[in-house]
Amino acid sequence: MMNRQITLLATCITCLCSPTQAIELNIYGQGHLSVDSVDDGQDSSIYVASNSSRLGFNGDHQINSDLKIIFQYETGVDLTAQGGNDGNGGAESSGQIFTKGRPSFLGIEGKFGTALAGHMPFLDQYANDYNLFADQVGDLGNLWEASGIPGRSDNVIYYKTPDFSGFDAAVTYVPEEGVDDSDYYLLKGNYARDDLKLGVMYTSIGQGEMVDKDHTAAAVTLGYHFGRFSVGGGYQSEMDIGGLPGNDRDSFSLGGGMEVGDKGKIKAQFAVSSGEGDASDATQIAVGYDYQFDVQTTLYIAYANMDNDDNVNFSVNGKGHGDKVVPLMGNDPHAISLGIVYSFSHAVIK
Repeated sequence: MMNRQITLLATCITCLCSPTQAIELNIYGQGHLSVDSVDDGQDSSIYVASNSSRLGFNGDHQINSDLKIIFQYETGVDLTAQGGNDGNGGAESSGQIFTKGRPSFLGIEGKFGTALAGHMPFLDQYANDYNLFADQVGDLGNLWEASGIPGRSDNVIYYKTPDFSGFDAAVTYVPEEGVDDSDYYLLKGNYARDDLKLGVMYTSIGQGEMVDKDHTAAAVTLGYHFGRFSVGGGYQSEMDIGGLPGNDRDSFSLGGGMEVGDKGKIKAQFAVSSGEGDASDATQIAVGYDYQFDVQTTLYIAYANMDNDDNVNFSVNGKGHGDKVVPLMGNDPHAISLGIVYSFSHAVIK
């Protein structure tokens, strides 16, 4: 039924587009639903969550042999239509399916590299370099994003260099737009070769002219695949969080996965975050099993636990996940989740 609907939509779009244009257009999406049993450290409940589900169009228009326009228009989708937190960061809108805009941009690409503007990834550029539980319970972002570095940002200007024998670099800039000293920037370098991927980044998040310090952070990520195994992790150091001098936090992650048979994968991830304040540390452990029926469909089970010190209340099912449960200070939430992910991509015009 879904494939017939996609084909009908694609046909309608094709009819609206001139066949003489040098354009490629794709419609794509992902549905991600899970049934979660979440315990906030005091009480437990069952949730049906839509987790960063999305629908979008992307493609390019070739202007000449050296230059093309590239575009992407993507929206979050709440498959439960409950209007709550669906992992896309949208405000509550009861009864609506389409939620907050996801990565969407317009730009140009050529021998000089790629230049884009729109709503685009910020912390997600590096936190997901090696994140075995992205959009599931136990997501690395539950710790790495919790101090205020945005996963994505509005009003982004972005430039990425061409690939130089496995190396590339990117600059992300968010202008202040009328509020002095509130601009953001992120610098990221990448190296990828064979089964190795390395990333380094530095960011500064302006806090406004009334605050002396900017929130800054540096991070490094590493992932390596060999045979049926993969290992990886990362380290993030944040300074002057919220513009408060000495309000620092260091976070570390380490994980690994092993393919089981032709379609299964066992995975585990450990993350710890240490703050400068008293009793402000947290440790997250996640384990899971993915079963990939085919290229488009994955069924999974995951368990995650967050061990919070007395003065913090990190969530175990927050980043990218619907029905976020925020525990009271010092409580230790845990969750078990059974989920299904279905992805599709259909070329409308080639």
